[in-house]
Parts: sequence; structure tokens; C-alpha cells
Amino acid sequence: MGAAARSRLCHAYGPEAGIAIGPLLFIIAILGVLAIAIAASSGSFTGSTASDSARLKASSLIQIGGLLKVGFARMTGAGVDFDNINIDPTATTNDNDLFAPSGGSVNVPSVTLANNPAVDSWHYPLAALPYIGTGQTDRLAMLRVEKGVCNEANIKTNALATDADDSSMTADVGDVTATTLSGAAQWPVPLNTKESGCVHNSNGTTPGYYYFQVLGIR
Repeated sequence: MGAAARSRLCHAYGPEAGIAIGPLLFIIAILGVLAIAIAASSGSFTGSTASDSARLKASSLIQIGGLLKVGFARMTGAGVDFDNINIDPTATTNDNDLFAPSGGSVNVPSVTLANNPAVDSWHYPLAALPYIGTGQTDRLAMLRVEKGVCNEANIKTNALATDADDSSMTADVGDVTATTLSGAAQWPVPLNTKESGCVHNSNGTTPGYYYFQVLGIR
């Protein structure tokens, strides 16, 4: 093939081939960048969703705890003796019932915010918490929750960012289902004087993270 023929072939195919490959490589590069961005944003979205859910649950728990405390205070303010206030969720008719319209006038709190709504329930033990009241037992409301919710509850109520698994936040405070918390004296030091928050209970019978609200002090 002569020089003139080769020149004609290069003129016919060389530039076109370069033009076809260039855009293709550009598109492939853009798709790669998009794939990386989507993967990164997907992980960030998942983490953000979990954190947002924990914060919302903690806020709802704090509101519920506040309402229960108001109901308890309404009854003591009306002259009902501390020891006569009935915290049985099924009792809703008498003046001394926390959940009766004529008593505390508050609704039985939902368990949807619990760690496992199928098995967890609200408990109302007595506890002589350190540095609260006169040393007699106080009335608490407690619900087992997820760790993330526990951390958020402590941040929101006490500006306490210490992780719930930290040894300073963990103690055997007793069986939460009992009438009185047997280990209240072991209450974690960072939560001393706090009337609301979340404690990591290491008790063998009822272990877990428990949101708590002091309802009545004496």
C-alpha cells in the first residue's frame, strides 16, 4: 500500500476512533464517582437514621416520665398519702389510682419505646437513691430500653455523654421488678442527684439499660 493510501485510511478512521473512545471513558469515570458517592451516602443515611430514632425515642420517654411525675404530684398535692398512691396500671377508678381520671389523671404509658415491646413493661419500684430526699424510699418509673436510647436520654436530661457501657454508669441496682430496688445504694455516681436519666443495670435477674424517672420524693 502506498503512502497516499495509508494517509487516506488514517484520515478516514483515526480521528473517529479517538472521538468514540473519549466520551466512553468519561462516562465510565462519572459512573464510578457516582457509585462511590451513593455507597458513602447510603452508609451515612443509615447511621443518621439510627441516631435520629434514638433521639426521638429518648425525647418521647422524657415526656412520658414528666407526665407521670405530674400525675404523682397532683395526687400528693390533693392530700393522698405517698404510700397510698396506687401505681397498678390496671387500677383506673379510685381517687388514689395514678392512672384514674379522678386520681393522677394520666394515661398508662406505652411500651412501644421499650427495648423489646413484646416482653418489656414499665415498672414502679421504690428506691432510696443517694442524695435525693431524706433517705427514705422514693417512687420511680423504669423501662428497659436500647443502649442508644439510654445514651440519648442521659444527654438530654443531664448533659451526660458518658457511654452507658462505661463502668461508671454500670451497677447492680437490683431486680427492677421487685417492690424495692435492693441495690439503690450502688446507683452510678454520675447519676447521683439526677431525678431522670438512664442506668445500666448489671443485675442478673433484670439486666439491661433502664430509663428512669423519679415520680415522688420524701
